[in-house]
Amino acid sequence: MVTLVQGFGPFGGLGANPSELLVRDLAGRHDQDTVTAVLPVSLREVAETIPQLMATHRPRVWLGVGLAAGRTALSVETVAVNLADWPESEADRDGVAVSRAPVAPSGPAAHLTTLPVERILSSWRKAGIPGYLSRTAGSYLCNFSFYTAAQAASELGLDCMVGFVHVPLLPEQVSDPERQPSMHMPLQVAGLDLAIAACREAGECGIYLGRTA
Repeated sequence: MVTLVQGFGPFGGLGANPSELLVRDLAGRHDQDTVTAVLPVSLREVAETIPQLMATHRPRVWLGVGLAAGRTALSVETVAVNLADWPESEADRDGVAVSRAPVAPSGPAAHLTTLPVERILSSWRKAGIPGYLSRTAGSYLCNFSFYTAAQAASELGLDCMVGFVHVPLLPEQVSDPERQPSMHMPLQVAGLDLAIAACREAGECGIYLGRTA
């Protein structure tokens, strides 16, 4: 079962993106059925690369990972909306800002996650890892990548679980620990591993939103 895990490079003045560190760590530990990709925070490159990755690897699981500074725990996103919207002050790596544009002009208004969210949340609870179900992935490139992956899977006719997990800042990235939430890297690593395991178990059992055995 091919699992494709995608993270992002640095942005917003940070020297490192926890999602990139997580994905690169994963790449060094897992088998040939795990494909990893770290993309720049670039609308153009995300729009071009994710459909190519989907077509090349035809995964059974696509899991995006991104940073959500200010969040207190790992969060599984429920939905990707067909909206790209961010101001010039948050322009991507290429200097691109977007005002209320669709991710895919001919696509549906939204794609619901097809990850086994209850399995993921249950595995986190059992391991003592803080995590919750999020109802908004925002309108920046995390949402954009999630929607693009779901749209590509649909257009390719793939039997693929698609979803996204947001992670907090690392402790060393916050300047005011009493006000800025963070999570240590080992805990984030364990959380990502459990999410992947939950997806693979669901795929083997044929139980997830996209299909029921």
